[in-house]
Amino acid sequence: MKKIVLALGMTAMLILPAFSATVKIPGYDDPVTVPDDIAGLINSHLTEIGQVLKANNVSAEDLNKYAGEVNKAYGSINIHNPYSTATGGLNNFSDDLRNTLPNTQIQQNVWADSWIGHLVQVGNGPFLPHFGIGANVGAASIKMNALKDMGDAFKLDLGGLPSTLAIPTITVDARLGGLKIFDLALPFDLGFTLSGLNSSKLGLDNMMKDVRFDFFSIGFDVRYCVWEPHILDTKVSVGAGFYYTKGSVNVDSKNAKAGLDFAATNFTLNAQISTKLLFFRPFLGARLMFTNSKVDWYVKNINWTSILDDSSILMNQAIKNGFLPTNINGGADGFKVRPLLQGGFAFDLGVIDLTFSASYDIPSNIFGGAFSLRFSL
Repeated sequence: MKKIVLALGMTAMLILPAFSATVKIPGYDDPVTVPDDIAGLINSHLTEIGQVLKANNVSAEDLNKYAGEVNKAYGSINIHNPYSTATGGLNNFSDDLRNTLPNTQIQQNVWADSWIGHLVQVGNGPFLPHFGIGANVGAASIKMNALKDMGDAFKLDLGGLPSTLAIPTITVDARLGGLKIFDLALPFDLGFTLSGLNSSKLGLDNMMKDVRFDFFSIGFDVRYCVWEPHILDTKVSVGAGFYYTKGSVNVDSKNAKAGLDFAATNFTLNAQISTKLLFFRPFLGARLMFTNSKVDWYVKNINWTSILDDSSILMNQAIKNGFLPTNINGGADGFKVRPLLQGGFAFDLGVIDLTFSASYDIPSNIFGGAFSLRFSL
C-alpha cells in the first residue's frame, strides 16, 4: 500500500506544477486548477476567456481537460513561469526605457561654449553675427536584461543582444545668438534640435535579428549668460529646455510578436560654465530634469504550443477555443525629477567646432555621451 501511495505521489509531482491555483471562469460552476503562472494570465482575461469559451460551446468537462493538459505541460517544460517572466521582463524594460529616454534627449544640442554671442546688433560699429549649425551623435545606456528575460521566456530569438545597450541619437541642431541694440545687450542664445532614428537604416539588423526600433525627437532650449569676466573667454549661463520624443521597439518572431510604443516629454533647468585655452574649450554643467514618460507594450500571436513544448490535439483545442489568450498588454508611465551632471570639451578650429561630452543621471545611474561636428561663428 505504501508503495502505491508513493508511486501516486511521484506521478502527481511529475504531472502537476510545483505551485498551482484555482480559477473560476465566468459561465462555469466549478473552478479549475492550473499552474500559478497561468492563473495570472487567466485572471487578467477572465471576462474575455469566459465569453470565447461559451461562444465555442466548450463544456465543463472539456474545460477541465484543457486545464489538465496545461498542468501536464508545465510539469515538463524547462522554462520557469514563462508568462510571469515575460510580463515582468516587459514591465521592467518599460521602466528602464522610461528612465533612458530623457537621457537620450540630454545628449542633443550640447554646446561647449556657455554662450555663443549676439546674432543681431544695432549700432556701435562693426559686428560679426554668431550662430552655428551641425550634426550630433549621442547615446545613453539602457539595461537589456529585462527584455532578454522576456525573449527567453517566450523563446524569441534576440540574437546577440548585449546586457547593456547604448541607445543612439543622430541629431541635426542649430544655435542662434542674442540681441544687442546700442548699449542694451541681451546675452542669450536659442538652440533647436531635430532627430530621427531607425535601426534598420543603421545596419543593426544582423546584430539584433528580430528586434527593430525607431524614434523621433524634437527639442528647444534658451540660455542666458549671467557672468562673463573676460578672462580666458570664461562664461556662465543658466537656461531651460524642452524636448519631446516618441517611437517604438518591436520584436517579430514565429513564437510571438512583441512591441513597445513610447513617448516622453522633458523640461530641464540648466547651468553651465566654460572657458577657453587657445583652441581648447572645457565646460561643466548641471541639469535638473522634469520628465514625464509613458511606455505601452503588447505581445500578440503567442505560440503556446511552442513555448510549452506541447503540440497535442488537446493543447491546440485549448488555444483555439480561447482557454489560453494569445494577446497580452501592459505598460508604465510616470513623472520624475532627476538631477544630471554633464561636461566635456571642444576644439574650436576656426569656423569648425568638435565637441565631446558625457553625462551622468545620478538617481538612475545612467551614463550618456555625445560627439558634435558644427560650423559656427
